[in-house]
Amino acid sequence: MAVHSLDAESRLNALNDYQVFGTPPEKEFDRIVNMMSVIFSVPTALIGFMNNDSHYFKARLGFDACEASREVSFCTYTVERGRLLVIPDTKADPAYRDSPLVKEAPGIRFYAGAPIRTPSGHCLGAISLVDYVPRDPLTEAQEAMLEGFAEMVMDHLARRRLLLVRRAALKLASSIPDAIICINQADEVTFWNRGAERLTGLHAHKARGRKLGEVLGAQFQHLMFDAGGGNRDWRSVENRRSFVLRADGTHLPVEVSSAVWVEDNQYQRGFVIRDIAHRQDLQNRVRLMRDTDRMTGLANRERFLEMTQGHMDRGRPVTVIKVGLDNFKTVNSSLGMVTGDEVLREAARRVSGLAPEASLVARLAGDEFGMLLYGGQDEEAIRALGEVVIREVSRAYRIHGFECRITACVGIASVPAEAGVELNSSNVLKRALLALQEAKCLGSKQVVVFTSELSERVEKKHRLEQDLRVAFKRRDFELHFQPQNALATGKVVGAEALLRWRHPERGLVFPGDFIGVLEVSDQALRVGDWILEASCAFAAGQRAKYDTFRVGVNLFACQLRDTALADKVEALLKRYNLPPQSLELEITENTILGMSPEILGVLQRLHDHGVGLAFDDYGTGYASLSLLKQYPLTRLKIDRQFISNLITSLDDLAIVNSIIVLGRNLGLEVIAEGIEEQEQMDMLQRLGCHEGQGYWFSRPVPEARFPGGN
Repeated sequence: MAVHSLDAESRLNALNDYQVFGTPPEKEFDRIVNMMSVIFSVPTALIGFMNNDSHYFKARLGFDACEASREVSFCTYTVERGRLLVIPDTKADPAYRDSPLVKEAPGIRFYAGAPIRTPSGHCLGAISLVDYVPRDPLTEAQEAMLEGFAEMVMDHLARRRLLLVRRAALKLASSIPDAIICINQADEVTFWNRGAERLTGLHAHKARGRKLGEVLGAQFQHLMFDAGGGNRDWRSVENRRSFVLRADGTHLPVEVSSAVWVEDNQYQRGFVIRDIAHRQDLQNRVRLMRDTDRMTGLANRERFLEMTQGHMDRGRPVTVIKVGLDNFKTVNSSLGMVTGDEVLREAARRVSGLAPEASLVARLAGDEFGMLLYGGQDEEAIRALGEVVIREVSRAYRIHGFECRITACVGIASVPAEAGVELNSSNVLKRALLALQEAKCLGSKQVVVFTSELSERVEKKHRLEQDLRVAFKRRDFELHFQPQNALATGKVVGAEALLRWRHPERGLVFPGDFIGVLEVSDQALRVGDWILEASCAFAAGQRAKYDTFRVGVNLFACQLRDTALADKVEALLKRYNLPPQSLELEITENTILGMSPEILGVLQRLHDHGVGLAFDDYGTGYASLSLLKQYPLTRLKIDRQFISNLITSLDDLAIVNSIIVLGRNLGLEVIAEGIEEQEQMDMLQRLGCHEGQGYWFSRPVPEARFPGGN
């Protein structure tokens, strides 16, 4: 069928001119389909080109095949129409509901396409949006946007073709003798050798008789002839630098020598023009090596800072998006450095593939990437881009037969044009780093935008970290113990170890004011190990007073990541002559989310040894049910927030009852936290809970004030 009144052969010739059909993917086109997917919120976006038999997808997102038969492809309809095509529901449209792509896999329900049209009117292919559920028709604005994307693809094709021509011409010019060109007094070309043809890309028959400025450019003519004051300079020159305008529109750096003579009472001039582009190529290669990260091929940190500073110096607004991979060291340690390097390279490709056109992507550190966006940016759009980056980076990696997963966090810092005077590129990068660090503190897959409040909070956190470091050295930390009691008899059966800070000026500081900073600091493991040993020493002293006694110890996340945890626990039990049942390690959902599978092996080893494992604050997280199946637990701790309203809230009563029944059915012990009233204790007993802790029995107290025995 003819396409937009142009015959098929002419259309195929136009397609061949662009040399795009069947070529490998290119990031410029990949970026467009990624933007289309994000902007139109569709799972599948395509850029396809059509020959006689099939559609080749130059870029695709959410679609596995790189080609589709012309007979069944929806892109064919768009190309044949030669204008925008929108099908809100393919199954409701008689023209399309019998298509194999609708009735069978992949089950297309929504399609929108716009033709990719050359300036001469040939439809080379189509860009397409696909969804697998029906959607509303596109608005006029969305239709215009989709057609704009098609024009963007065509612009990329035009630039790409020009680049192919340019590369071919430069390759030719680098392997030829010098160009020799002669002109008469009227500046008309009289001689143009094959070297000149190769140098300029202009054939002799097209050059002869034309003005020198027309064929070599006004810049060349100005440098060769202007003697100042608008006078003509007919003197000979030797080894003068200039630029030659090539036929493809590029300017080539050259070195020129010329001679002048008179013939038939007319000035004549001859030029020997030597291509010196190779020198600049060498300089460019050296510059590229200096500015490029060898591992990923991205720009390096120095280039990133240089480009950021350059835009700020010119008074332009910039935005820096810093992407930090989570737990990447685990990949290196478990799968090896070679696999880790491949994961890094793939992550770099994914980040780079999402970058807008006006941007620079760089590798800033071992497992950190940066995206520099030029110009003013809307915060919501930037945040959305950050979320897309996280989603893409967090997809599974298949490297050397292994599958691994990593996640990422994003920190964003924007600098308006007027702020460039007060800041430099290092300051902006530091702001993005602060935002990234804050995002990592919030957990995996987080996006944080820098604010002045964040800077103040980080400074306060830094001071607190320094104070905590001094406190540990000065032994200002101490443990208090809250008894755990049998509800039926009131007897003490154990205790929970709780950290306190005896500040020299502020007095006793409770964990809520410092534990969040401590647990992510570089001294968390040392403090955690001290808590573990001090708790075992306490338990050893209490076992002489009680028939049975256990101590519960809350673990920091870094302790769970410590491969020596099981060895440390077993050594402490042996040192203090404690049976394994006298120690119960308490974990929360937050501490174990995102942990590597090796953690399960460590906890299973402790469980097999007889050490208890309690799930603290149960019922407050979103993944707790699935975690019950994964971890070798022995006890559930009902969070105090459900106990406080147990008597007055039917919802809390139902939740507590469900946890108790769940624990019983899974063979787990259950203990309630935060008991403060007799009625709460009575209700818990009726529900089948046998142990509890809270102010009704005792506040947390120092070891010296702990109850002396049953």
